[in-house]
Amino acid sequence: MPKPSAAAAPPTPTAPVDGDVVPLDAAVLRWTAPPGAAPFDVRVAAADAPDDPIVELDELPTTEIELADALPPGDGVWWVRRTGGAWSTAARFRAGTAADVEATAEAGAAAADNERDARGAGRGGGEGGATEAPPDPVWPHATGEALDGAADLDWATVPGFGAPTRDDLPPADAPPPKLLGPLGGEIVDAVVVALRWRDVPGADSYEVELSPHPAFDRDVLSLDAGRATEIALPGLVPAAGRKLLWRVRARVGGAATPWSPYGRFYPAGEDDVDQFQTGLAAALAAQQRQQDHARQVRQRELDLVPLHERPDAVTTTAMAGVITWMLVTGLVIGVVAFVFVMSLRGG
Repeated sequence: MPKPSAAAAPPTPTAPVDGDVVPLDAAVLRWTAPPGAAPFDVRVAAADAPDDPIVELDELPTTEIELADALPPGDGVWWVRRTGGAWSTAARFRAGTAADVEATAEAGAAAADNERDARGAGRGGGEGGATEAPPDPVWPHATGEALDGAADLDWATVPGFGAPTRDDLPPADAPPPKLLGPLGGEIVDAVVVALRWRDVPGADSYEVELSPHPAFDRDVLSLDAGRATEIALPGLVPAAGRKLLWRVRARVGGAATPWSPYGRFYPAGEDDVDQFQTGLAAALAAQQRQQDHARQVRQRELDLVPLHERPDAVTTTAMAGVITWMLVTGLVIGVVAFVFVMSLRGG
């Protein structure tokens, strides 16, 4: 039976993997593949709906791609394949805000320091260290209509919220803006919350709507953001811990893009925000511990493999090639030097 060629093997995801945190609006996917294994297809989905892709890219010529669209926050999975070939194993990641990414990096540095201290204190105390995986992180993003203990709120009584008023504009030949945050249940300080989205080329201005209702058919707060891609809401939304949805569309010439998919957040007071930030930091630290543990397990497994059989080992063929190259180079230099000396003597 013929042995399958190396190019037929599926590519291997290298980043993000093992639950790495990536920015919502600038996720970069990388993979490795056998020589000649191109082009590639990439598929991205939410972890709780792996059969419903949110990103599908075909016939990519390289082994790296930065996603153009913002990802929804939370756990995700991605695959890569050589076009027409088999998909790779799924790689896990988590999409988060810039603050999430920064907090993960800080938690990783702290975890690395703790791990070094533990290794120094525990040398000789056991072979290989603990093998039990840390528990899964508990993410504090809110769900439902309100935070626990939030009072009822009649949005019709909140200044600015009422029946929607929209201009009847023809559709623009441009995609809707991509929301950057807040998106998936973040608990934010009602006093300083700001809404952010990605610019639409050619946009003259942006319209923003907020409402507790997914249909945006009542209790709507309409705002004109001008040409800015961020708008602050100081004092415009109550710190009641009640769910709010928001969306944005761009005006291009005398037309308007479709409305973006909506983001969800909970404007609240300082205590709820502090509790959310504390829970988020704890979840990111727990995720980092899982990643560190996975790397330690892989390293322990690699330590059991003889040096000459490791993937990063220098092969005998490669070493022989280096030695041959050195010998040939030395011989050439020697011949050139001999000819040069003889020419001087002959002169």
